[in-house]
Amino acid sequence: MTAQTLSEHVAAIVSETPFEALSGAAVERAKVSLAHNFAVGLAGRGRETVAHVLAARVYGSPAEATLLHTGGRASLEGAAFANGALFHARSQDDTHPDSTTHPGSPIIATALALSETLEATGEEFLGAVILGYEALCRIGRDFDQQVTQRGFRAAPVFGIFGAAAAAARLLRLDRDQTGHALGLASHMAGGLAQVWQEGSPEFPLQLGFAARNGIAAARAAAVGARAARGALDGAKGFYNAYAGVADDPAEARASHGRWQVEESTVKPFPACAILQGPLQLLLEMLRDEAIAADAIEEISVELSPYEAAYPGVDNAGPFSSSTATKMSAQFCLANAVVRHRLALTDLERCGDPQIMDLAPSIRVRPNPAVADRLCRIALCLRDGRRYTRDLREPVGRPSFAEVCRFAVALSDEMGLPAADVQRFLDIIDRLELEKTVRPLVAALAVQPTR
Repeated sequence: MTAQTLSEHVAAIVSETPFEALSGAAVERAKVSLAHNFAVGLAGRGRETVAHVLAARVYGSPAEATLLHTGGRASLEGAAFANGALFHARSQDDTHPDSTTHPGSPIIATALALSETLEATGEEFLGAVILGYEALCRIGRDFDQQVTQRGFRAAPVFGIFGAAAAAARLLRLDRDQTGHALGLASHMAGGLAQVWQEGSPEFPLQLGFAARNGIAAARAAAVGARAARGALDGAKGFYNAYAGVADDPAEARASHGRWQVEESTVKPFPACAILQGPLQLLLEMLRDEAIAADAIEEISVELSPYEAAYPGVDNAGPFSSSTATKMSAQFCLANAVVRHRLALTDLERCGDPQIMDLAPSIRVRPNPAVADRLCRIALCLRDGRRYTRDLREPVGRPSFAEVCRFAVALSDEMGLPAADVQRFLDIIDRLELEKTVRPLVAALAVQPTR
């Protein structure tokens, strides 16, 4: 008997897992990611215009699904593309650390547009989201670092597989068809890390493309398109091409004792996922020790070698855009020292003299003893005092109640009354009981009033 390939293995999970088999923890985590991504997406309206304009002008017909930017309608692919870009516009969407991806943007955008178009139930939508995460995170977790080192950006490269899996689930594709959808997706995976090298603005489009292309792969499989069985792990397959490896993707096949969505984290700050821990830890140190900006001689930030070398992280400027500042440890941490926060508007102060004066004194150092998403910070003061502290747990693991408070706190940035925000949060809380996703879509499409 021929050994099962990775696309076949993942396809069996996606197509044959009943909703009842999903853990309560997976459902809770998915709801956290939904609440968080919808909140930061709505708070990003007005900051992402290209995908919305393209969807309205090029993908406007047939009018199948809702564009959350304006409440207008576009084709299924157009809505998934535009909403996927919108969720990523603030760079504050959720993260799966072990695959270096932002799974929510392509998966949730795909599942929401398809669920609206197909009149899917809340349970079907929620199941497609969870199993989309399962596919993306399994396929992405073995070789994300190798993919990154070759100049690709892992989030869109792997994002298409989550979108294709969510679409296949909602289209009710069988195991073979779902495997072919994943194989076909390998031909459309893409996205380069040059965006972080230059600070260029196209990064939200990368995840919009992943959503759109995932739907295309699933739709093609639904009408009979077939793909190589070893499209992912074959000798000349996806991993060989994108990661330059021929190793077995053992993590993708492993039984982890939990669903992949349970590993997802959300971002308290509108910056690179790698900087979430350093920002939180530095703000705690500044508060606890009552340290003023002018007392600091040097800040040392120790990260894992992979994260210290990630494109854009070790960058003391000059800065040309908020795309560059949000990736820079020097900019984000200097801003935390100066303003005791990191707000979205702070990232636009590219030439702020206080930040530019402080940035060169912030050193990013690789430390093999530091795990990904953790860090060690040493504050050296001008009077000779030195404070060192380690981050021992990754940030971004709120409960559903906690993420709801975060979402309501963003209501001003959404331009909505808190009651309107609470309305879509309440629907998410009872999502598996909803007969369709239309009430959720209607609540999300409410337009700013201020």
